[in-house]
Amino acid sequence: MPSLRRGIEFLFGQTNEQRLRKLLPIVEEVNGWAERVARLSDPELRAKTDEFRARLSSGETADDLLPEAFACVREAAARTIGLRPFDVQVMGAIVLHGRRIAEMKTGEGKTLVATMPAYLNALVGKVHIVTVNDYLARRDRNWMGPVYEFMGLAVGLLQEDTPPDERRAAYACDVLYGTNAQFGFDYLRDHMVASRSQMVQGPLDYAIVDEIDNILIDEARTPLIISGPTADTARQYREFARLAKLFKPGEDFEVNEEQRRLSLTEAGWAKAEQILKFDNIADPRATTARYHLETALRARTFFHRDQQYIVKDGRVIIVDEFTGRLMPDRRYSGGLHQAIEAKENLPIQRENQTLAQITLQHYFRLYRGLAGMTGTAKTEEEEFKQIYGLDVVQIPTNRPLIREALPDVIYRTKKGKFEAVADEVERLHKEGRPVLIGTTSIEDSEDLSRLLKKRGLSHQVLNAKYHEKEAHIIAQAGRAGAITIATNMAGRGTDIVLGGNPESRARAEADPEAEPERFRELVERYRAEAEAERERIVTDAHDPAYLKAALARIREWCAEVGRPFRPEEWEGGIKRGGLAVLGFQRHEARRIDDQLAGRAGRQGDPGSSQFFLSLEDDLLRIFGGERLATLMAKLGVKEGEAITHDLLTRSIRRAQKRVEERNFEIRKRLLEYDEIMAKQREAVYALRERFLLPDPGETPDDEALRAHLREMVTEYGEILVDRFAPGPSPEAWDLRALERELGQVCADPPRDLSPRRREELGEAVGDLLRSQLDQQWTRLAPHFPMVARIVLLRTMDENWRQHLLELDEVREGIGLRAYGGTDPLVEFKREAHRLFQEMVLRAEEEALRFLLNPRLSVRAEPAGGRGAPPPVALAQSGGSTSTTAGRDVVRSAPRRPAGEGKVGRNDPCPCGSGKKYKHCHGR
Repeated sequence: MPSLRRGIEFLFGQTNEQRLRKLLPIVEEVNGWAERVARLSDPELRAKTDEFRARLSSGETADDLLPEAFACVREAAARTIGLRPFDVQVMGAIVLHGRRIAEMKTGEGKTLVATMPAYLNALVGKVHIVTVNDYLARRDRNWMGPVYEFMGLAVGLLQEDTPPDERRAAYACDVLYGTNAQFGFDYLRDHMVASRSQMVQGPLDYAIVDEIDNILIDEARTPLIISGPTADTARQYREFARLAKLFKPGEDFEVNEEQRRLSLTEAGWAKAEQILKFDNIADPRATTARYHLETALRARTFFHRDQQYIVKDGRVIIVDEFTGRLMPDRRYSGGLHQAIEAKENLPIQRENQTLAQITLQHYFRLYRGLAGMTGTAKTEEEEFKQIYGLDVVQIPTNRPLIREALPDVIYRTKKGKFEAVADEVERLHKEGRPVLIGTTSIEDSEDLSRLLKKRGLSHQVLNAKYHEKEAHIIAQAGRAGAITIATNMAGRGTDIVLGGNPESRARAEADPEAEPERFRELVERYRAEAEAERERIVTDAHDPAYLKAALARIREWCAEVGRPFRPEEWEGGIKRGGLAVLGFQRHEARRIDDQLAGRAGRQGDPGSSQFFLSLEDDLLRIFGGERLATLMAKLGVKEGEAITHDLLTRSIRRAQKRVEERNFEIRKRLLEYDEIMAKQREAVYALRERFLLPDPGETPDDEALRAHLREMVTEYGEILVDRFAPGPSPEAWDLRALERELGQVCADPPRDLSPRRREELGEAVGDLLRSQLDQQWTRLAPHFPMVARIVLLRTMDENWRQHLLELDEVREGIGLRAYGGTDPLVEFKREAHRLFQEMVLRAEEEALRFLLNPRLSVRAEPAGGRGAPPPVALAQSGGSTSTTAGRDVVRSAPRRPAGEGKVGRNDPCPCGSGKKYKHCHGR
């Protein structure tokens, strides 16, 4: 199959080599402009931006301008920050402008690559450059900002603590740096505001996503959620955490580690019925109890302290499985986080109700143009194509890659692997080589740290708790004899310095954020020296001439920056093979391993990578561990002995590919479910935008609002007729109830709706309601349009939140439909559509019952500053209920008649809202 695909790609011009050949003529055009652009003065180069915009206005396209524009940015980068993009970086920039993914090896300068397409696309729209954390966003903005500013563009920065007013100013910039979470949350918040003036984000024109595999694949299954607290259920979680200890794996429940699922056995069902006191645990009334029990069991079985999470300051903090970073602001959904807190005997925080949510998959597909960069994307190209319509182009390295990839070594037990890694670290340390050990969990990093301490080996441990600290430590991990233990992805986006790389040396001597001017000066000087010596220095790191020249340069640099020169600090890192990367086990995704290995051998530096595994590693144990164990037994491998074999290596790669395919299918399936919610969300947001309050000085389109309200009133009349006069036969009608219903919303209610043809009845009710709307509009003028907008927004928001909760409940149990022979996805679509229609009608009815009420009044005196909406009061017997813009409409709960039985939590609410009692007045 792979050979067939390669053949098809070759025939249709899709091989990577063919893609690169198409880029070469464009690169030559960019180079052709270099000399002419270099002759321009600074003001003349700056004036090119105005010239390009004028040419775009006259009909030229961004593609027409690309060669000259890229050449200008290249020259601006050389003049401002001392960096001149190489040809391979220009190739990467062309790929990004073409809305594709540029796969560039680590250390190839992706940060600089982004400046060229960002500048070109900023001439026609807003550009967002997306990074994985606040530190990298801040670093890249401060580092590359002078390039854009030199060319006359405004550059912004988005951080977690950026206040709303500054966010609005940041989005107004031509180029904006920020994280995926901040961009996504701003989109959600913008659709929760009351007026356009409160919105900050603006158009989604073009985005460049750095580390795109991490953001759009690793993070794709985690939605961005804005939530609010619900009722306190701490006691319930503690009780089920205690009960979960009574259930034994293998006896009471079976575990599927590959799918991360568990299911109760017959014995488990019986035990649950006995403990929970249900005759039948499958009874619908036992649904909540069964769900809490299964959640508590999942918390005990699949979530372990110092692996999936840590406990810090009395809180459960999630550890990102791909990066090893802590995520203090993220919580597991569906009660799982509370179940873990109960298991750890910690204070249980309230569950949160979803107010708004979106997945990164859907958010980034809202951009009109999308591109990305990463060192590892090719293994996931099929997913990028199917989900985002992005193909991957592998860009060659600027200098030959001389990193040595050593074969995997496999041990029977984890203990044997620990000792072997410690032995290898000790050996490499004695040689003077810097060592970086990548682990997949905090627990492994700390266990290995204790082992190295016993051997007297000084080292640094990075659990990725602080991005700034981690980047600094990682940058120094290339010093001779340095030993660094880090979770696999710690320091992603940061160079590891060996001393032979001009840009890396400058970063070691000056922080681009703290000392940008000094940093640019050093880079320019070092780059010039390196270019001058390029022809004289042999790039083979083992060549004595190279070593002598490199150490001479470093001695001069140290003298310039006033720091002592110690040859032994750098000689080992250069002469003895460069950085040695040791992987503590293979990750589920091959590209994560590639990212770790890519820490060594940047920009032509020497280096090596090797992975140490054991049959007790999760990947090998779950996927084919028994076969490997049998093979090792046949080969007579003893405890502590290692084995390297092509068959084992192939088995491991097959296992990784199997996991990747499984995770892709999971993400694809989740996307299919999310597509349904996404369409509903877009419909609600589009409708919501029609009702936003006017900004100061804006003339609102009140006539459009009035026309919409008349449509709503007409539909409301049809609903009432359907409700109280179903079918053609008048004998089944309840006209008295219809009269009472109309009496609540009409100033002149009908006294006698005598039987007539159903069409005539519908027309009479519609006319009556439209007449009431016109009366309200006239009676409460000029405030009624403002009041209508407030009420429509509030009722829609409240019902949308309720709808999200109902969808969550449906989604949690929809998988059980498969046992009945139906497709859960098809069933979910049907249920979601039905619930959405009900939600829209319910929201419209609630709004109209409020707006048409003849007792609705508006106080004449202003309530607040200029432009504030008028206070609204709805008179009721015995008092009044008021609402202002910023508070939900308050409704008093109806009093239950004496002697009426207690309303069940899942029964319809007596108020007639159509909601369950527990979600309405039972809250």
